[in-house]
Amino acid sequence: MDRLADMKEGLHKSKSGLIRALVKTDNGRITDVIISGDYILTPERCIDELEKALIGTEACREKIFGTLKRFYEQNKFQSPQTYPEDFTEALMKAINA
Repeated sequence: MDRLADMKEGLHKSKSGLIRALVKTDNGRITDVIISGDYILTPERCIDELEKALIGTEACREKIFGTLKRFYEQNKFQSPQTYPEDFTEALMKAINA
């Protein structure tokens, strides 16, 4: 089965670059997500962990932002000029597409 089937896309320009979110939802929750773009986030493996953290999150701005904020607080990585709000915006644009 094609993982990209039924995914919606959202784009958001942060200060460090473009964030592209592909999101699939079911029953109001995120069931799959792919985040890519030309923003800065190191080490790169953290983006995979960020995607995993979002699975199961309620597909609303408040819950997504809360998950992202906790991820930022609990993990050690660098994302200069890219914030939880930026990822939230890309995800919400995808969900609402």
